[in-house]
Amino acid sequence: MKKPLIIHIITRLEPGGSSRNVIDSCAAQISDYDVALFSGPYKDSASLLKLLPPEVNYIEIKSLQREICAAADFRALLELKREIAGLEPAIVHTHTSKAGALGRLAAAMANLRFKKPAVIIHTPHGHLLYGYYGPLKTFIFRLTEKFLSRFTDYFIALTPGEMRESVAAGIGEPGQWRVVHSGVDFKPPAVPAHKVDLGIATDEIAVGTVARLEPVKGVEYLIRAAALLDTRLPAIRLKFVIIGGGELETKLRKLADSLGVRDRVIFTGFRYDAAAIMAALDIYAQPSLNEAMGRAPLEAQALGLPVVVSRVCGLPDIIVEEKTGLAVKAGDAEALATALERLILSQKLRVRMGSAAKAWAAAPDATGFPRFGLESMNAQLLTLYRNQRNESASRSKKNTPDI
Repeated sequence: MKKPLIIHIITRLEPGGSSRNVIDSCAAQISDYDVALFSGPYKDSASLLKLLPPEVNYIEIKSLQREICAAADFRALLELKREIAGLEPAIVHTHTSKAGALGRLAAAMANLRFKKPAVIIHTPHGHLLYGYYGPLKTFIFRLTEKFLSRFTDYFIALTPGEMRESVAAGIGEPGQWRVVHSGVDFKPPAVPAHKVDLGIATDEIAVGTVARLEPVKGVEYLIRAAALLDTRLPAIRLKFVIIGGGELETKLRKLADSLGVRDRVIFTGFRYDAAAIMAALDIYAQPSLNEAMGRAPLEAQALGLPVVVSRVCGLPDIIVEEKTGLAVKAGDAEALATALERLILSQKLRVRMGSAAKAWAAAPDATGFPRFGLESMNAQLLTLYRNQRNESASRSKKNTPDI
């Protein structure tokens, strides 16, 4: 018997949580579905494509790109519609903003030709309601997403916080939303790093973060907190490890220089073995201005590290405050420094929170698997697909607007 087809669409396969989410989903679904993956071109996608099972039909959509370009976006829309119409999927599952917009429109257009319309599911992998753009672009995003919700059977949020903020902004109705955490691989690193590997002495306390070096990740505030702690705790030897690369690296290095903490801050650049490097830390910090979930702070907790996160979107959902970590106001170096100081000054607190964090990350949810693990994500997605497909297809046929 022929298996139903699911098409996943993502803007591009770049290092990061959304791409790993999609790759892992495709790999887990090949037993129940025929699976196709569409994405735009990206120079470094080969490393992720190596993880894709050969059973998955990978199709590159040449004109699909992150940047807004009317001509390229229109070509991508037509290309997506043609591919979807030719394959006649049971489900179209889009991921990230650009692929979510064009993919949902293309699927809705293709659905007009199908006797049984495809279920259209969208995982935003976070919203753009704050932390990214100014008021005008944010307003346009919000308006666009409200319109696109008419072509969406279900939204998937990575955390309850992301769902609450999206619904409050008028993006979809509450009944359209489901929460499915992005699955994190909690296998311990094969070769964990040690402090000496990073040039850190054994008696130094290492605070670190994993982030793309762009404004929304808030790394600037970690460096400013480092400067505050350097003044407050002159007798304590501290190192701050920034794992990741990006457009702001030069600017952030200059900031560390100007604040007098150049010798305290280690920039590793982008590393594929980020989880292994985290094993050398004593404390993990995620100072993001917006974050739907945050895979790295979950990996850190699984390694037994206490974490400090910004109180934005989904980050508070991935810790147990005062038990596995601390949440602080975003964009506030003083608040971040104060929380880090509590952990720096108390080894007992670090050990207690780290132990609780490791247990929290591994604890099972209703699926019987670790609540933030790959198996839980995949089980929940397959349940959603199975339970809602017929109902959603019927509703889509009735309510799909004319295009």
